[in-house]
Amino acid sequence: MSSQHSRFVGSARILAICTLCSRITGLVRDMVMNHVFGQGWVQDAFNYGFIIPNLFRRLFGEGALSAVFIPVFTRVLDQEGKPAAWLLLGRITGLMALVLSIVVLLLEIVAFAVAAFSTSVSHLHLGLTAVMAPFMMGVCIVALFSSILNCVHHFTVPALLPIVLNGMTVIGALVVGPMLGDTLEKQVYGVGYCVLAASVIQLFMILPVLKRHGVVFKLSLDRSHPDVRKILGMFIPVVLGQGVLLFNAFFDTQICTSLTQAPNGPASFTMFGSQIAYPLQSGALSAMNNAARLYQFPLGVLAISLATAAFPMFSLFAARKDFDGLRRSVAHALRLAIFVGAPSGLMLMILGKPIVSLLFEHGRFGPAETERASAILIWYGLGMTAYCCQHILLRGFYSLGDVITPMKVSCVLVVVNLITTLSLIWFVKERVFGISTALTSFLHVCATVYLLRARLGGRMGARVIGASAIRTAIATAAAGTCAWFAYSRLEGQAFGDLARTLREAILVFVPLGIAVAAFFGVGIALRMEEFGWLFRRAETPSNEA
Repeated sequence: MSSQHSRFVGSARILAICTLCSRITGLVRDMVMNHVFGQGWVQDAFNYGFIIPNLFRRLFGEGALSAVFIPVFTRVLDQEGKPAAWLLLGRITGLMALVLSIVVLLLEIVAFAVAAFSTSVSHLHLGLTAVMAPFMMGVCIVALFSSILNCVHHFTVPALLPIVLNGMTVIGALVVGPMLGDTLEKQVYGVGYCVLAASVIQLFMILPVLKRHGVVFKLSLDRSHPDVRKILGMFIPVVLGQGVLLFNAFFDTQICTSLTQAPNGPASFTMFGSQIAYPLQSGALSAMNNAARLYQFPLGVLAISLATAAFPMFSLFAARKDFDGLRRSVAHALRLAIFVGAPSGLMLMILGKPIVSLLFEHGRFGPAETERASAILIWYGLGMTAYCCQHILLRGFYSLGDVITPMKVSCVLVVVNLITTLSLIWFVKERVFGISTALTSFLHVCATVYLLRARLGGRMGARVIGASAIRTAIATAAAGTCAWFAYSRLEGQAFGDLARTLREAILVFVPLGIAVAAFFGVGIALRMEEFGWLFRRAETPSNEA
């Protein structure tokens, strides 16, 4: 058990370092996009065009397919050997390619159907959607191959592959775009073409890595094997089960776009014979996207790295019917998720405005855009702990082969999210997307903790998790108090002739550094085990039952 936990934490560290590199390049990408296109209508259109294929990438590649495939693949690899595992991979890859081809075609049809009923979706939205829709075919297969490498304990290359997409996006904005014309509407197509090229480059990069690890397979459309039928039968429930994580983002994008007043467009729309004013202005989708990028930075580096590293371990314990090991592993991962999620979220709430200003406020991105994005980021930060725990809890269910319970919970919460968003959007504007996301995430965690505890025999180490969470809360409160005090003192200071970027860097990094020191100091004084798990060889916690 100790070696399994050590491997999990070590894998999580490797993932976190690699993901940090990819997320930093992602921030560079977002800085360039905001500099070139601003937080306005053109970037709204790009985000709209990218969110739909990106949703299917996360569903088919990183989400539902991986969630049902990894437990079955892990069992086959552990109990039947590599030849059977490679045969299963070839069948799933072939069927996945066929389904994705159909999905791309349907996606193009749906995009044009949406345009027929919405005055807020322009030809630019449609054109970018059409250009980037095939992106998901290559990148979904890459995500599936990445999950295979994770199962054979190789995490580095899969975690670094997003750098390719980030780099190609920057090239599209700065190099290819200007070659296509002198207007932003023409230049943004250069980014779309480079996004499409990135998936092809990623595919050619990961194939040699698979070969080095002995992964050999042939594509097949045979779905008669019991394991293939099991995966296909579980897929739809898992798609619905991940709705609270993925479909909410999709619906938020559609609502945001449909309720945004187009440039030079009418100020209201007609519904049931009444004129209703648009609640949002141009740039709303980009503001939401910028805020989401910033909360996803610590989420991806910390929490998703933990969940990705933990999932093969969860699946192995479940395949061996070692439910005590699974219970301890889930509790272990939840403690780490709370440990990294709580302080990260509070820092985003306190320092969100200077962070947005430091990263994005240049070129066509001004102070007004900073205010809009940071107002949403505060609410995303509030839900950070819940976002981190969600990924752990879902993988706990999926390792057990239970796809129905998360599906039921998520179907209810998707409705809650829609009701919350549509009820508040005219009052709190684009901030509603952060509010509804945080609310549904907390509800999701409460429901899934209760239900997973029942699945694990009423034992999940609740007392130990609770005690760890209290210590984390105390350390987080100390860090937040120090950050708020330092920021409030620095914000009113005159920095003389210092450049704006340097001033904003001081406003971010000085309070952040003080907060980190406070968190470490209080955490060490409270003898929090999580420090040891993350920064030295891990030992299995002894009393998690």
